[in-house]
Amino acid sequence: LFAGTELGVYLSFDDGGHWQPLQLNLPVCSVRDFAIHGDDLVIATHGRSFWILDDVTPLRQAHDAAKANGAWLYRPATTFRIDNDSFAGTPLPPEEPTAENPPNGAIIDYVLKSAAKEVRLEIVDAHQNVVRRFSSADRSPKRSPVAIAERWFPKAEVLGTAPGMHRFVWNLTWGTSEEPESEEEGGLRRPNPPKIPPGMYQIRLTVDGESETQSLHVVMDPRSPATPEVLTNQFDTSRQIYREAKAAYRTLLGLKSVQKQLASIQLRAEAQAADIKSRLTEAKATVDKILAGKSNTPDHRGLEDAYHNLVSALRVVEGGDRPAPEQALALYKESSKQIEERTGEWTSFKQTTLSALNERLRQANLPEIAASER
Repeated sequence: LFAGTELGVYLSFDDGGHWQPLQLNLPVCSVRDFAIHGDDLVIATHGRSFWILDDVTPLRQAHDAAKANGAWLYRPATTFRIDNDSFAGTPLPPEEPTAENPPNGAIIDYVLKSAAKEVRLEIVDAHQNVVRRFSSADRSPKRSPVAIAERWFPKAEVLGTAPGMHRFVWNLTWGTSEEPESEEEGGLRRPNPPKIPPGMYQIRLTVDGESETQSLHVVMDPRSPATPEVLTNQFDTSRQIYREAKAAYRTLLGLKSVQKQLASIQLRAEAQAADIKSRLTEAKATVDKILAGKSNTPDHRGLEDAYHNLVSALRVVEGGDRPAPEQALALYKESSKQIEERTGEWTSFKQTTLSALNERLRQANLPEIAASER
């Protein structure tokens, strides 16, 4: 039961026998009316304002959660797949009174009766494929230093391990937590993973080896004209582009690492034999060519340009609830071909030029070039 008073909102779990405040971040004011809209509690105040408490499903399951001996995973509310613009606009000044928008994604609540060493969260689709995996041990995404206030950026979602109530919001994207979104490395931004299509999913929460599961129903934005077939095809296309973009990203990191090592050894090899300097120059020229391509041949794009075009194609395919535009698919096919060619050149370079160069460097007691890729 909810009760509106002159000083705020109260809540009862025992048919009105006992009441407790449900004030949260609601200003102290006169509450005149209530409406339950799906899983949200909406109140009207004497000041002619509306205040919404998003997702009250944990309140409806309070009795069951109280009986749990250890961790408890709440049944999540139905989640709407909303195609929001990723650009949030300029934030309001901190002194401007404003309320928060509801979280964009699936709201996952759980409670821990005692501190946990590790909390893991997995989302599984109808075919028992793991769609997304998170852990309390995950490292936070890195951002390149920019002259922008920190409040402009959304806070990273973290699985809490302390005793008490925790809320985690999954943004409905496919992928793994080993490679966080928005992380940058080597001056490159990772490709953003695609959104999953509507359907039934399973949430698995594992706390120190003990697991609990709940069903998650993801439904389409009722305002969207997209059909399930369109969204499934969009997801399949986006996932394929994303996989290729991730592979190209890893190759680019390896190339840039070798390029940096070659430049460093060139400075140390000034007094070495002429053949070593010649081999280093040749190797660096080859790596530069794979990265940048041929400037006088538009059809011979470098791996870096092809990667950025592939990421652009992915962004366009994911940019709305509609079939993938033909221009984006054409860009994807062209970029994919260029990446395949440059990757082949990179593989050949490692097996021949780099292998011979490392052998010569060993003979001269110089450090070898490591071409490791993650």
